[in-house]
Amino acid sequence: MAPATRRASGSYYTPAALVRSMLDAALAAWVAGRMGCGEGEAERRLFDCDPAATALLDGLTLLDPAAGSGAFLLGALERLSSLAATDGTAPAVARRRILQRSLFGVDRSAAAVRLTELRLWLALIAEDREERPERVEPLPNLDCLVRQGDSLFEPVGGQVRLGAPGPGLATDVAELRHRLVTASGPRKRELVRALRAAECRAAEASLLAAESDTRNHIAECLGAARSPDLFGIRRGADAGIRRCLASHRAELRALRSARRTLVREREVPWFHYQSHFADVFAGGGFDIVVGNPPWLRSEEVPPEMRRRLEGRYRWWRGGGRGFGHRPDLAVAFIERSIELAAPGGIVALLVPAKLATAGYGAAARHALAGSTTLLQAADLTGRADAVFDATVYPLALITRQAPAPPGHRVRTSLENQGGTKSARAPATVPQVRLLGGGPWILSADGASTIASRLRREHPPVADRFACQLGVKTGANRLFLDPPATIPRQLLRWALRGRDLRAFRARSRVRLLWTHGADGAALGRLPPGAAAHLAPHEATLRARADFAGGPPWTLFRTRAATAPHRVVWADLARELTACALTGGRDRARIPLNTCYVAPATSAEEAERLAAWLNASWVRALARIGAMPAAGGFHRFAALVVSRLPLPARVLADPSLSDIGIAARRGEPVQEELDDIAAAHLGLSPRDRRTLGRIAGGGAQDRR
Repeated sequence: MAPATRRASGSYYTPAALVRSMLDAALAAWVAGRMGCGEGEAERRLFDCDPAATALLDGLTLLDPAAGSGAFLLGALERLSSLAATDGTAPAVARRRILQRSLFGVDRSAAAVRLTELRLWLALIAEDREERPERVEPLPNLDCLVRQGDSLFEPVGGQVRLGAPGPGLATDVAELRHRLVTASGPRKRELVRALRAAECRAAEASLLAAESDTRNHIAECLGAARSPDLFGIRRGADAGIRRCLASHRAELRALRSARRTLVREREVPWFHYQSHFADVFAGGGFDIVVGNPPWLRSEEVPPEMRRRLEGRYRWWRGGGRGFGHRPDLAVAFIERSIELAAPGGIVALLVPAKLATAGYGAAARHALAGSTTLLQAADLTGRADAVFDATVYPLALITRQAPAPPGHRVRTSLENQGGTKSARAPATVPQVRLLGGGPWILSADGASTIASRLRREHPPVADRFACQLGVKTGANRLFLDPPATIPRQLLRWALRGRDLRAFRARSRVRLLWTHGADGAALGRLPPGAAAHLAPHEATLRARADFAGGPPWTLFRTRAATAPHRVVWADLARELTACALTGGRDRARIPLNTCYVAPATSAEEAERLAAWLNASWVRALARIGAMPAAGGFHRFAALVVSRLPLPARVLADPSLSDIGIAARRGEPVQEELDDIAAAHLGLSPRDRRTLGRIAGGGAQDRR
């Protein structure tokens, strides 16, 4: 794919070694559920090719809902056939049987579907040792197994969920598909027509059932409007009932239109899971849903699709405005994958690592931890076999479609224990600690336990300070390094993330400041500034954040102009904070590569900045931060807001003294760390554990 197309669709090829690790974990999890044993025991049984374990894989149904070029389906074919071949079955025979019964894929791109088919065919040919061409069996027909379609949306609009048809129709679809996979010649054409007709009957049954349900909903709304209230007066159709009626009637029209199209076309003209894979859903869904769905932030999703996602997926709606609240398309795929999995089935997906901490992932984290059994949640950043052809930071998420048993613990690594003789248990965290939608702390070496304990024992920074991004211009080329014609009274020093050090800031770029000391936009500009901006008025009004007022309005100015502020860099190797409290600091304006926390006094700002620069606090911030390229992390407002801030910290004068001494260039880190450890109640062991994390971020600048 062209780089621009790849970025626009969020498509990246998954390394083969990582595909194998994900599949091994998913298969072990599924076998463990069927055998009633732990995942580690299932891994060992599969590694040893235990007949009882491998027999369970016969007839397993595995789906990749965003198949792409088929990396996961190809990996599944190779892994399942290697396990099946242990009973003496020829590899080529095993592969054909697996293709016929076990592997399913869907992708919106027709080219991706064709490429997946080609790769599966080549994998099949590679194992066929027959030297005489006329004796080679025909290639399987994969177009009834790998389908072009949209995994996220139903074929009719609104909130309608088309269910699975009855067992009889499902059996017809399954039998015809199994026969079609291996058919050729005239028999193939006959089976294609028969399968299309069976799928059509299944889809019509689903549409008729949905129509019946929708008419019942309409009847309920009308019944509510006609029912009397406590005083015997007919209630009538209020605004809520009218909206409900309008929605259901629109859905009924869409269902009827879809059914008319179905009858006219005599085949299903759109992709529908419960029709095309009717037999799978008659059994409850897929045993395993696995893959690497597109990673695409909300602002890169077309507006119409965003509206559809908000209406369809609960986990997508959890975000708000601003950085950190813009959901990724992967969130919708996680929710959809849970829907497609059978009860007790396994969902194994590669998703952005920031899902574990970002604000937009709160609803998904809460639902996953509260209603499924999280088996593995492993941040793969820096892992050798997770190197993509792009700067991405993956999280391996493997969960079972069933509530977690009491005391369940979640693995925080993807390593397979089956082939190792090490007695060391994998790192885990209790699932109960992941409830509530807060950031998931998945670090090893006991750091997650320490972080969770400190969050329970101490109030967070958010209880005392409101953290937010710095000023956004929306047009840096017009406001940074302005021409000499700009009056001096409108010039300030811009403060960027790269300008910050612990306790210190050094500005290098001038900012055209079109606001007053209170942060409000000026009503008029001096002639020199007005002449500079006037030719660009259309550009200024077209900025995404512009919502009225003078065209030279800047955004998020109140906190950035507070008399006393603490600022830190968004992107850094470690958390580095600086207090802006002096008279000269009033001329410094933090931009949106910094975060800002206004304080009530200079002393309070000095103490908070010193606290954030303590090694233990930096380590806690690093645990919850989103990874970035080159060892950097993003220390967003949510990360800092959740850091522990014991009540005594802001009353400790020694922290103010440390801030002042640090600006004079005196060494203060050791003393600061001792004070912070005392406030947090850290033991020597706690300090060693957190110190290993803090030691990784000695520099804070590229």
